[in-house]
Amino acid sequence: MELFDSHIHSEGRSVKDLAKMSDHGIKHAVSCAFYPIRPLFAETLIDLFRKLIEYERERGKKAGMNIYAAIGIHPRCIPREWDKALKFMEEVEGYIAFGEIGLEEASKEEVEVFKDQLKLAKKLDVPCIIHTPRRNKEAVAEKIFEILERIEFPEELCLIDHANAAVAEKALRKGYHVGLTVQPGKLSVEEAVEIVYNFGDEYFVANSDTGFSESDYLAVYKLWKELKNEKVLLKNAKRFFRI
Repeated sequence: MELFDSHIHSEGRSVKDLAKMSDHGIKHAVSCAFYPIRPLFAETLIDLFRKLIEYERERGKKAGMNIYAAIGIHPRCIPREWDKALKFMEEVEGYIAFGEIGLEEASKEEVEVFKDQLKLAKKLDVPCIIHTPRRNKEAVAEKIFEILERIEFPEELCLIDHANAAVAEKALRKGYHVGLTVQPGKLSVEEAVEIVYNFGDEYFVANSDTGFSESDYLAVYKLWKELKNEKVLLKNAKRFFRI
């Protein structure tokens, strides 16, 4: 058994936790950029990106897991002079995606930062993990869809994450991949299974979003036990991230 967790924050977990994930078949994971407080300086994010690319990959190896870096400016992590972080994103190598990026409240600043990251991803041909918030999810998702369409962002580079059934349905109609996050406050295993049953398995990927806060780092394994779907739990993520 080989499973893929498409969205974690590995810095928030010990090597012991990561090893338990590996022991339960989770052999691949994308570790997304997120800072638990809003950073004051762009350089804070730049060093975070370096840590994900260099250090977290090595921690993954110790745990028996392939950890791939996703770098980006989370809507809750926008520092002053954020364009410096964007410039670094354009120049650095060693990551597989921009993420997580997206909108939280759809403020003017968030929209500007999101658009500029999408434009860079389009230029560089980089897949994007796009955050949708817990609150006002469907309204904010609509704003995300509008932005994606306005800049003609390639469908094959877009993963709409933390989706509920309503957001998943609209994202699939637009040809986007969809992230199913199995965590309290997001989706239960049963809800994720029902979404796949209702909409098919071609464009879904699974994740736990495990990291700094209390969360179930074995959520992807538990989804596998109920769903037993290799596309959703492995193949779709490998295809989307080009692994």
